[in-house]
Amino acid sequence: MSAFEEPLEEPQADRGDRRGIALLTVAHVANDANQSAIPSLLPFLIGHHGLSYAAAASLVLAMNLSSSIVQPLFGHWSDRHSMAWVIPAALLLAGAGAASIGLAPTFPLMLLGALISGIGIAAFHPEGSRYSNYFAGAKRASGMGWFTVGGYGGFALGPAIVTPLLLRFGLHGTIFLVIPGLILAGLIVRDLPRFENARAHAHATRHNVAGTDDWRGFWTLSIVVAARSTVFLGAVTFLPLLAIHVLRASLGAGEAVLTAMLVCGAFGTVYGGSLADRYSRRAIVTISLAGAVVFGLGIALLASYHVPVVGLGICAGLFGASIGLSAGVIVVLGQEYLPHRIGIASGVTLGLAVTIGGLFAPIFGAIGDRYGLAAIFECIAASATLGFLCSFAMRPRRSTISG
Repeated sequence: MSAFEEPLEEPQADRGDRRGIALLTVAHVANDANQSAIPSLLPFLIGHHGLSYAAAASLVLAMNLSSSIVQPLFGHWSDRHSMAWVIPAALLLAGAGAASIGLAPTFPLMLLGALISGIGIAAFHPEGSRYSNYFAGAKRASGMGWFTVGGYGGFALGPAIVTPLLLRFGLHGTIFLVIPGLILAGLIVRDLPRFENARAHAHATRHNVAGTDDWRGFWTLSIVVAARSTVFLGAVTFLPLLAIHVLRASLGAGEAVLTAMLVCGAFGTVYGGSLADRYSRRAIVTISLAGAVVFGLGIALLASYHVPVVGLGICAGLFGASIGLSAGVIVVLGQEYLPHRIGIASGVTLGLAVTIGGLFAPIFGAIGDRYGLAAIFECIAASATLGFLCSFAMRPRRSTISG
């Protein structure tokens, strides 16, 4: 067995609940469509309100700060109390906050809408990932992979839905973002007994399995997650702007490049989860970040030479597939480092560590204002390099989660 490999056998087989995973995956689509709506709004807000790159990127920061800081708190509470009801409530809050950004007449109100949406997103992710863990049974990486695909699907569909709405209705078209959350919230409320049964089953089948919390390993993972989130959020925020302002693509083409990255990322996430259940979690993370370094530099190079936007879209797709390999795996790793604190593990890997990624959005924006948008992707590749190097320090870990 190599230094990257960990034993992957579960103490008992459990095929899980595919319907529960499917419902949470679709809910994740609706939730993260709100999250990707903000980067998709930036070109329109810049054009309509005359915002600078740094000011526009502050909306991404506001959303991520509120989301990331609150997520560990929800994770801590959910380790002590059953909070499945938070999932539908969060969907409603996330949609309402995102919708208000386009309706806001002033920049402070835009920031407020981003903060509100971030709180809704924060409430959704710890509980959503917890119940995905319960529904997945023994194949936790695969189950978390599908759940994470919902996030990528939301990121991909957000621009594809929001851009036509904005082109047709102007900034007021964001009001339609409320509708998916309303529908999914109703479906989940109807199925809340199913969620409670899944939690009870997980407690009954896993609570006697040995496993200790490895905080040192978990914080090493958190550094990797922070570097990865900087890479991902930076690309999501600035890839459309690079296509539009550097390669002179249309607004629709700029959003299509982002969609290509996210759709390929979704495929990478499913494949990464499947590989991680068969081989090593840590190796998948390392390979993922190595690919992000290569293709992040590729995007910067293509922008410097002003290649056609189709070429940028291909490179963005490869970048997305690479970074997507580790999306679900890092959450499962966090839960395995803290098998008795999976709410906190989910909240930190999905939230607090991601705050650092959000903090870099305005910094990247300032770099773009001064040195050009291609320089941002050179910095993104540097962040991926940091995560790649730190991934070698991650300690082997495999345990069954207590719930």
